[in-house]
Amino acid sequence: MFEPSIRESAEEIKQQALSLLQSSAFNRILDHIPNMVIIMNSRRQIVYMNKKFAGLLSECSSAKLGCRPGECMLCVHAAPGKDGCGSTEFCHVCGLAQAIRKSEKGIHATGECNIPLAHGESYTFRVNTRPFKHEGKPYIFIYLQDISDYKTREMLENVFLHDINNSITALNGLNELIDDIPLAEVKNIINDLSIRLTDEIYSFRLITDAENRSLSILVTEVDIDKLIENIIRSLVSTRNLRNRKIRNERSGLKLQTDETLLRRVMINTIKNALEASSDIEEVKIYCEKGLNGELNRINIKSYPLIPKKVQLQLFQRAFSTKGAGRGWGTYSIRLLTERYLGGTVSFVSDNRHRTIFTISIPSLLSHKTGLSR
Repeated sequence: MFEPSIRESAEEIKQQALSLLQSSAFNRILDHIPNMVIIMNSRRQIVYMNKKFAGLLSECSSAKLGCRPGECMLCVHAAPGKDGCGSTEFCHVCGLAQAIRKSEKGIHATGECNIPLAHGESYTFRVNTRPFKHEGKPYIFIYLQDISDYKTREMLENVFLHDINNSITALNGLNELIDDIPLAEVKNIINDLSIRLTDEIYSFRLITDAENRSLSILVTEVDIDKLIENIIRSLVSTRNLRNRKIRNERSGLKLQTDETLLRRVMINTIKNALEASSDIEEVKIYCEKGLNGELNRINIKSYPLIPKKVQLQLFQRAFSTKGAGRGWGTYSIRLLTERYLGGTVSFVSDNRHRTIFTISIPSLLSHKTGLSR
């Protein structure tokens, strides 16, 4: 029975704390924490993981003590590195790696990180790291909170509401100036706003369904030349892209794929290239038919180079050069292409090639893809 007037002595408290930390009950408590806990040694190898973290790794048979975090979580950048997680250039911009580096210097660190997975998926975590020593050896306690759903919702709502607000502002401005603007110009402005709003509403629904795995694909024969020409007409009809130069080299390529999803992928890729270019820089689109089982490639080439730091973070959820909580373009390109169209997305950006994004996809009726339904 609790009695407010009675307290244990300092020595008794010390003994209770020591006994609790050494007991199996303390491990059971950590196992039932609703978020993930891991402890790493000085080689960044995991020496402890609670049940929540182990549950995240249930699909990875190789996940075990001694692995590094990215290796356990199947980060797409962990495998290619010579020494695994922590050894690639992508690790320099990883929020988890940055927090770990601070704690290796004795600092308690916080941050966020994106862990990119295969098939366009990813985890987003809020990270807390704290260094400590046990029996003279350094360790790092890491607390991970999965905020993937929150970041997706924030990104979608911020983008959607931002663009809705911009359209409303434009309509209000048009209403005030309508008597001073030629009728043809008024029609053009209304057309631009209509295209923009329709596109944003559709994008919002599409990426939400894709994240929730509720998209179904409908495979039809798609004439790639006609699809690209239609997209170009739509994009250059808007005011900010009207004077862009774009060249589509006809290929005669026809694919069995989902036209709606491929259209969205191509709109986002071509739009990014046009927005990054100036009116005197040409954007070139050309296709290559896959031979002997190879994937068909759709290439979008533009002149401006992508800064190295941006290159390392492209395709991550919630990353945007437009600011925090903005942009789903490159993330949705990879998600739709890899999870639903059975293909891959890649890019090169250097002085020799300039910037080329490549969408590589199969003809689905003749290619087993294991796609999500």
